[in-house]
Amino acid sequence: MTEIFAADDDVAYAARVRGGVGSLGGAFFLSAQARQAGKDLGLRGWPTYFVGRCGVLGPVEADVVTAVCGFFPESFVEKAWNEGREVDLTLAVEVYLQACQEWGRAHLSGFDDVERLSELAEQVVDQTPSIGAPLFAGWRTLPRAQDAPARLAQVMTTLRELRGAMHLAAVMASGLTPREAIVSGPGGGANASFFGWADVEIAEDRYDFIQSARAEAERKTDRMLTASWQTLNLGDRAEFATLLDRAVAIAFPDRSESAELGAAAVQAN
Repeated sequence: MTEIFAADDDVAYAARVRGGVGSLGGAFFLSAQARQAGKDLGLRGWPTYFVGRCGVLGPVEADVVTAVCGFFPESFVEKAWNEGREVDLTLAVEVYLQACQEWGRAHLSGFDDVERLSELAEQVVDQTPSIGAPLFAGWRTLPRAQDAPARLAQVMTTLRELRGAMHLAAVMASGLTPREAIVSGPGGGANASFFGWADVEIAEDRYDFIQSARAEAERKTDRMLTASWQTLNLGDRAEFATLLDRAVAIAFPDRSESAELGAAAVQAN
């Protein structure tokens, strides 16, 4: 019984920190810093996002990016990726990484414990196997910022990529399509439209199944992440959760904004 109880606690912990990692790891995608990165690269909108985020995969075909990102329509990814590929991918990743780091400097410099939270997050990033998480593996290889606010934003984004990969696998294992996972999420049809889906309705005969399957997918995702959080001892886990909450409060003084970003980040992997 002790082993089962401990496993349940680990899953609950993964759920506990889910939103904070999603908020801090995904906020810069919609930030002024990301828009500036696009301008610097001569791009706008989604092409910047795809080459900046997925350029770590190298000069692959759009189908590979679709497979890794998972939650976007194939034609949507193909158009954006091929347009973005007009710039050098190495440069795109470098500029996008700098945007991520600049977001951290802008939003996390006022957080007194930024160095400690970054240290704990880096431990999870460095000790978690990369199997099944290619974007996590790619972002983990990127050179890390020397200053703690920028480094924290970078490693949180890397952790977000880890959960994104696990979530995609969990969604598929739960019997959902990626489109259904987005449409049934917090942002509903509006979020699905934003991510390129034309059909943003849930079939009536699938509605009840989708609701239960989506909750199951979240539980499966949290369960798959327990090994990552076990790289921290119990005391460090408690500290990480506490510091994560404080970092989110500093980065997003409007708590509703952080909750919205967290929900979108969980969906948009």
